[in-house]
Amino acid sequence: MINYLLKEYKKFIKLCIAFILITIVTISAMLFTSYKLFKQYNNPDLIYDYIIENKKDNTYLTNDNRKYLKSKDIWAIRLNENGEVVESFNKPSEVKNKFTLSDVGQFTRYYLNDYPVFTFVAGDGLIIFAYPKKSLDKLPFNYYNYDAFVNNFYIIIFSVVIFLLVIYLFYIFEIKKLYKNLNPLLASINNLFKDDYVKLDESGELKEISKTINKANKKYIKIKNSRANWLRGISHDIRTPLTKLSWGLEEIKNSQNQDQILVMNNQIQSISKIIEDLNLTERLDIMNKDYFVYSNPLVIIRKLIVDELNEHQNKDLSFDNLIDDSIKLKMDEHLFYRMLFNIVENSLKYSKGEVAILVKNNEEKFIVEVTNQDGYISDEIIQRLFKSDISNIETHGLGLFISKQICELHNGTMDIENLYPGVLVRFTFSI
Repeated sequence: MINYLLKEYKKFIKLCIAFILITIVTISAMLFTSYKLFKQYNNPDLIYDYIIENKKDNTYLTNDNRKYLKSKDIWAIRLNENGEVVESFNKPSEVKNKFTLSDVGQFTRYYLNDYPVFTFVAGDGLIIFAYPKKSLDKLPFNYYNYDAFVNNFYIIIFSVVIFLLVIYLFYIFEIKKLYKNLNPLLASINNLFKDDYVKLDESGELKEISKTINKANKKYIKIKNSRANWLRGISHDIRTPLTKLSWGLEEIKNSQNQDQILVMNNQIQSISKIIEDLNLTERLDIMNKDYFVYSNPLVIIRKLIVDELNEHQNKDLSFDNLIDDSIKLKMDEHLFYRMLFNIVENSLKYSKGEVAILVKNNEEKFIVEVTNQDGYISDEIIQRLFKSDISNIETHGLGLFISKQICELHNGTMDIENLYPGVLVRFTFSI
């Protein structure tokens, strides 16, 4: 499992790196294309070199130079040493004809009437080349194409968004794939020791894990069957000599040993009861619930009360019903009876006080409570019971465990609470 997760993690990282490289290449290509497609403005240094090369005497803005500047969409002015415009080409009307030293210092570094301008020495004065407004963004030491920058900014943002979206979609895809592969495993693990276990497909990326789980279930089934066969065999081997022993005791019984024979017969019956209960626990583990039918639990409870009152006429047994008699649960009537019988019978046998049965409902739950006034079950036995450890449960035998099994077989829960004094056993079922 860990190896599979690490493998998937490495795969995800590799794909992320691949996507990053692809994104970088794509952005670079888009930026380069944008650079080529957008109007390119010549380097001011190249403009200056051309003007100087083609000037005549002290005239810088010759006809040839004017044509050249026009082709580059650039206007120009030349200032003398006093800041006066002595030459101009396409100078906008809002541009002054005379500039102070402060003006020159300002536009040399930044802009002239919002035109990006570049200043060079021309004889005793200066020559200024001006590019269209918003064509270039001028920095203290450089410049760049404004429109291309905006476009490239959008390209980068768009590319980053697409990249993140692709990574997210891939992440979702991988997570779904991971869950798709793991969910059958988790379901099989949850049903590993249940009758409705479905064998996993032993192919694909998780085939080794699937094989291990299938093997564990196969081993469990084998152990379970072996236990059942062993229990049936030993039950038969024990029951036969016990029957013979019981017959033998009856043959030797007389007036002098009658009491002793009775005690021995009771012991034999106890052993037989334990064997019977052990066999029942085994059958409950593999029992199919498909034949369960909807029945009225109150009918079964009332029958149990009548049977117990007839059996224990000197005991105080009460019944209180707080729900509608029309309620029904999907059940096996015989097992449901046995579930309650074990508890009520033990309560009547070991309790000297009143035993009360209460039936009620709470938030779509059907609840049966059996309470005795002076009973007690040790916390150790309760803990063992809910861990399915039935060893050393002496006083109550297997009755509690069998009742718990039957309750869970009916999709219910069984709770035991010591009341000091008394014991409360609660069965809860969904309606």
